[in-house]
This record gives sequence, C-alpha cells and structure tokens, in this order.
Amino acid sequence: MIARGSGSLAGMTEFSDKGPPVFGTTPGLEKRTGLDGVAVKRLLGGAVLRGKDPRALLQQAGIDPRVYGNVHAAIDGRELFRLVRQAQVALDDSFFGFFAERFRLALELERTLTYLHCETFGESIRVSIRFTQALSEDIGPQLIEDRAGLKHVCVYHTVDGVDRDIFVWLRFVWIFQWFSWLIGRPLRLRSVSVRASRPVQANGFDRFAVFGCPIEYDAPVDALCYDRADLGARLVHHTLAEFDQYNASNPDWFATPIGRSTWRAQTEHVLADFQRARIWSVSIDTVAERLRSRPRRLRRDLAREGESFQHIRTRLRGELAGAYLLATELPITEVGYRVGFSEPGSFTRNFTEWAGVTPSDYRTRYKSDGARVTAATLLLGDQAPA
Repeated sequence: MIARGSGSLAGMTEFSDKGPPVFGTTPGLEKRTGLDGVAVKRLLGGAVLRGKDPRALLQQAGIDPRVYGNVHAAIDGRELFRLVRQAQVALDDSFFGFFAERFRLALELERTLTYLHCETFGESIRVSIRFTQALSEDIGPQLIEDRAGLKHVCVYHTVDGVDRDIFVWLRFVWIFQWFSWLIGRPLRLRSVSVRASRPVQANGFDRFAVFGCPIEYDAPVDALCYDRADLGARLVHHTLAEFDQYNASNPDWFATPIGRSTWRAQTEHVLADFQRARIWSVSIDTVAERLRSRPRRLRRDLAREGESFQHIRTRLRGELAGAYLLATELPITEVGYRVGFSEPGSFTRNFTEWAGVTPSDYRTRYKSDGARVTAATLLLGDQAPA
C-alpha cells in the first residue's frame, strides 16, 4: 500500500499540493455500487484517531467529502486507491493509523525494493513476511504449507477504536492486487478466510468478490490460500520505474484481474434476484440461461473457482434465514416460511446443516452482536422488491 510519487518520496504529496480537486468521478451522492460511506468512515478510523480530518483527506484524494459516513454514497476502486495513498502520506504510515507503531513510508519503499529483486512469487512472499516480522510487532504473518497449497496467515494487533475487519479486507486486496501485478496475471487464490462475518451493504456491493475464490467467513484465522503452482511464477516487473508507472495508472482495486466479475458473483446475483421474487428452487439450467451460458459449462466454471451451484444456492438461502432470525422477532416457524420451507422440521434440518447450529441457538448466540444485526438488517432491506 505504499504511496509514492515519481522517483522520490517527496512526490508522495501529489494529492495535497495541486490545488482544489475536481470531483469528476463523484458527480453526486446518488446510490451506486462500490464501498459505501459507512465503510469509508471505518477505513479512516485510524487517521481520525491520529487527529486527521477525514473529510479533508477525502477532498485531497479528489473525492466528495460528503461520502463520509453516508450509506447511500460510495467510492469506486480507483477512488479507494487514491484515498489510501492520501491517508498514508498524511500520516507517513503505510498502515494509516491502524497500529500503535507507525510503518514509515521510507521503510515501505525498502520493502518494495526487496520484492522487485526477487525472481518468483514464492520468493517474494517469503521475503515480504520476513521483512514485516523484523520491523513490526503489530503484525504476525506466517506461511503454512498443506496439501491445498500455501496458506498465508495474517495476525493484526490493531489499536482500540478502529475496525479491524475493514483493515484485514483492505490488506488482502493490496496483497492480491500487488502480487498479481508483479507476476503479470491474477494470483489463483484457492480460498480466503476471515474472522469477520460476511459484510452486507445496502447497495449490494460485495467487497470480497474481487478475489474470485471461495470465502470462509467467521473463520478461526485471517488467511489467503495460494495455489501451489503459483509459487514458481516468475516476476515480470523488477524496477522502480515500473512501480511508479503502476501507481500513476491509478489502478482499480475493485476490478478482478481476469477482467470480469467471477462466476460465483454472477451466480449469486442471479439467485438473489430470484430470492426477491420468492423463488427458491431455481435450477442451474435457469441460471445458466440467464448468464448466457450452459449448465455444464457453468458447473465447470464454478468448479474452477472452488464453488458449486448447490453450495451457493444453499448459502444464500441460509444467510437470508439468518438475517430474519437476527433482524426480526418473527417466530422460527414463520422464518422458515419466509425462505420457502413449508415444514418447520425441514427448515430446522436444513438451517442446522448450513449454520452448524439450530435456528433458535443461532438467534440466541448472535442476537446481541451489533455488527451481525446491522448486516442482517441491510440484507433484508436489499430483499425488498425494486
């Protein structure tokens, strides 16, 4: 997440010394896709604790400051990149206030040089971890090898008063985008695990879709699982001039490097539309036709992403049931009816298989979890017919 200008650290002030910004990418505050203003507020939590004005940071990054905290506004992937860079420069901290100890930009530059001098992705990720371990006690990365691939486990000791979950997501986006750029193609992530619950925004934006792989929420650790075949991938970029050019391009951190939305995300979108119409047992034939594909091809494309149609359909239905359990006081039998089960016993059995606990236990366990209840409320709001 290094913020750097052309050839020198002095160039990193580029957003704050060019006069008033032009809000060309945010013509208004209409509801649109992207990271909503509530998430943006959480992202700037560390900077606020360090005494920075978040609206000033947004303005200096060329973003309408009224986005801040506004659930009906959002920023896109290029605006996110600029905002992170601006926050880093303002604090001289690569991790923009999320840790007690600053990770100065000069040190981040040295770490970047070590990446560029590596030959393969496997070497660069190991060098990255050793460098980080030597310089910060707030971050405890480690690599664990297993049959599935190489698991990159990240431990972050953030300061009190910030949203750790938003930082983990952003850090994973940076790792994915940066190392994909280094090898000249997208990393083939086998999975992503996060300790957080699945984030839900009112505008329907899925911030984890960029990874193009199965996501495990409420996991015991935060981790990226790399494909073993990628470890020997050779780096195609080796100079600071190329790195400056990459930053100057204002990369889109929400774009999947494969150039399109993942098949998982596309399938979820179609199934969510059917859910809004209270149609629950949609066949893969119907979804494939909507996606202008064929059932066999869709199964194959989902399998390449480590997913299955049945798993996606079951999970979306389970998440909606969970939202009703947490965001409403509806009887459990009524919740079952709302998600398409005519028999209470069938609902309980299916929900328990999905969640690992019964509906009543789920409600008891998570009803007091404010973050989960908020996410559940937003999900139910998204279910309202357009």
